[in-house]
Amino acid sequence: MNCDTSKDLMMKYFDGEMDEAEEKQFREHLKTCSGCRDEFSCMEAIFASLDEKVEIEPPDDFEARVMDKVALIEKQRRERSAKRIVWLYNLATMLSIILLLIFVADIKDVSIFSAFERIGEYFGSFSTVTAAISGAVKDLLGLLANALSAVADISFSIVRSYYYAFIVLILAVLAIQRLIHYVGTHTGEEAE
Repeated sequence: MNCDTSKDLMMKYFDGEMDEAEEKQFREHLKTCSGCRDEFSCMEAIFASLDEKVEIEPPDDFEARVMDKVALIEKQRRERSAKRIVWLYNLATMLSIILLLIFVADIKDVSIFSAFERIGEYFGSFSTVTAAISGAVKDLLGLLANALSAVADISFSIVRSYYYAFIVLILAVLAIQRLIHYVGTHTGEEAE
């Protein structure tokens, strides 16, 4: 038997597929060939170590450490989410202010660009920064006052247009309140 055949028989031996005649030839070859014998010993040690079942126990605080990590990751995720919400809120606020200013400028027939030009003129014409800031603040307050005036005008026009609907709603609420009060007081008398 040569070494190549011995290596094929070696795998059959570990797979449990070798018959008695092959095993006898294989054992005879191992007695005479030190290379195959060393390889067989090495393979036998490897397969023996694979057959050993070693259970690895986690440390006692393993679960606590995992839960701490999970809590930390969750906290970081919530913080990132909160930061995004703050940024979105600030962006929505700025967008609302800009849209309100455009709306008021449209109602009052004032160009937004002319308002910015006036702000630019304040910064160009005044020698001090405080005068420029006060002029810009005055214009912004004027725009906000115009915006509030426009909102009030729209609100009053809605109330004027639907005056009778509001009266009917108020009367319905009062009637329901009276009915609930009546049912509540008379139900208690019947129980006695």
